[in-house]
Amino acid sequence: MKPSIVVFVRRLGKDIRPWLFDGAVAALVAVLVSIEHGLPWPIKTCGYLMALVLIWRRQFPLAVLTAVFVLAPAHLLFNSYVRLFDLAVLIAMYSVVLYHAQLRWGVTAGAGAGGAVLVAAFVENARSGNFWVVLWVVGAVTVATWVTAYGVRTRKLYVESLEERTATLERERDHLSLLAVAEERAAIAREVHDVVAHSLSVMIVQADAASYTLQGPQQPARDALATIAATGREALEDMGRVVKLLRGPAPVQAAPPTPNGPESLSRRRVGLAEVDSLVERSGLQVTRETIGSGDGLTAAQELTTYRVVQESLTNALRHAGADAAVRLRLHFSPCAVTVEVDDDGGGGSTPAASRSSGHGLLGMRERVAMHGGALVAGPRPGGGWQVTATIPRSPGGSP
Repeated sequence: MKPSIVVFVRRLGKDIRPWLFDGAVAALVAVLVSIEHGLPWPIKTCGYLMALVLIWRRQFPLAVLTAVFVLAPAHLLFNSYVRLFDLAVLIAMYSVVLYHAQLRWGVTAGAGAGGAVLVAAFVENARSGNFWVVLWVVGAVTVATWVTAYGVRTRKLYVESLEERTATLERERDHLSLLAVAEERAAIAREVHDVVAHSLSVMIVQADAASYTLQGPQQPARDALATIAATGREALEDMGRVVKLLRGPAPVQAAPPTPNGPESLSRRRVGLAEVDSLVERSGLQVTRETIGSGDGLTAAQELTTYRVVQESLTNALRHAGADAAVRLRLHFSPCAVTVEVDDDGGGGSTPAASRSSGHGLLGMRERVAMHGGALVAGPRPGGGWQVTATIPRSPGGSP
């Protein structure tokens, strides 16, 4: 509650200060009217009206200038003397130059004030013969006032442009922070799914396979393995919900990586050297074929290749079963890396069409798309599933 009161007081003070200052300016002109004794009431009325309209010199500068330019010569009709309260003419001109949105009205106000200087010089010449003295002195004061108002106006516009630029930079910074957070969430989701989902899938399949080999007195061990498998399935479902939460309502379109970009600084520096151990841990019957050499690939390209192989083997293990026959083909050409993983369907109970759901394929497509490549996944004509990914060797290039 206290911070709200402080903000309210500050805002109120900020709003009141201009009115107080303009009120003081109007009071100064009114005092100049009062100190001249013996003035007829029409002249005093003109003076007080000139002082009164100056209160709105910020809000309606052009209207105030018009009123002052009408009242100033009006009092000369009753007494042909220039009065101290004619200072209101300079104040009204200053206000138009400073506060009006269009500078051309400030130039017009300056021309009008120049005409007022000529009128004052002629009036004083008729009374005392000091035409040139009044013209040069009052003219110099008028020009100085106009130049000062123009300088303050220029400074005011410059400060406002700096404030607007600062606000724009702050909005851009906040927007970039939100994008960075969204990109980090997507990266975490990919890593969690790629690392944990693969390990849990292998654990569940191996536990199920081991439980079927245990008989008779080994029933407690079989029950323990069944509990492990059930717990793993629950953990896999929980992890799927967490990944969905991390990904947010929609996938984030990331920018193409650079050799020293975020992907090359992955949390786990894995690459082609770990593909062999990945195949061994999968528990699948994998036939591997490698054409060409992966030398010269960036860390990001190696990581993407590894993740595509990992996710493809995980899907084959999860949906086709540990008895599925899998063929892994890595083709390294001078312009692209092609990854082909297909299985024969094995004896899995899950239809091949259901593999299109979940975050696995989405994560693979995101990774490949970051390099400007393409990924195609779908059922094979003779049964099973096939994944083909093409990763350009040059970032953002085409095979």
